[in-house]
Amino acid sequence: MAPVSGEIRRSDADLEAWVRPGEVERAAGESPVERFRRWWRSRFRYAGIQYWLVTEGYVVVLVFAGLYVVNGLLLGWTHAYEVSALIASPWDVPAGVEAPSWSWVPALLLSIAGWLVVTGFAGAVAGYMVLNATTNRRGLKGSRVGPLPSGEIPRLADLQYSRHGHDVPPYFALRFALRHDSDWRRAQDHWERLVARFLHTDAFDRGDGNDGVMRQAVTYTSYFLHGLSGRCPECLMAKTGSEDADAVG
Repeated sequence: MAPVSGEIRRSDADLEAWVRPGEVERAAGESPVERFRRWWRSRFRYAGIQYWLVTEGYVVVLVFAGLYVVNGLLLGWTHAYEVSALIASPWDVPAGVEAPSWSWVPALLLSIAGWLVVTGFAGAVAGYMVLNATTNRRGLKGSRVGPLPSGEIPRLADLQYSRHGHDVPPYFALRFALRHDSDWRRAQDHWERLVARFLHTDAFDRGDGNDGVMRQAVTYTSYFLHGLSGRCPECLMAKTGSEDADAVG
């Protein structure tokens, strides 16, 4: 191989073996977009109503809020609340309010949505509270570690330079960054994708709650990548995809 900076360029695996932490440039800060992306990819750690809220439930909430606003503008905010809470009939028009003849349509939709949302949320919250209490009681009987600083997919920089509460191989974050030519942002993106794939499986014990699921995913992913010395599955997939595209083209 051609010499680089007066030295023989070593393989990625050899480079990971002899690198010193001080020789690798530290990661830059996290932008708001990257912060949201990391939170969004971490949503698979949830179960039940929490998972539903962050994946599909927000659509229901937005539709309900839209119907509430429309009825509030047409019939008044007090009447909109009473219709959504099933206190007032959707066919009733408050005294002194001049509403169009079709105002009963959004009022009826709001009444139905209110019935579905209120009863659905009440049952889901009750089930979540029972499950959470059972999980906590069962977890107290065994050995439990403290809470994570963040229940989300950890930053590689935090795994290397901060207290993180995860079980990962020594210098894992540095080594994974080196596989991406010390491009911490690209390494972080690939790391999040891989952890999210593990989170999306059912091979987890949810007895210790969301933090326990995240701990398992981070540990499994880091040791899996540690065994792939010098390689990144995401990089290989991207390379294979580009080669296939070139072949087709």
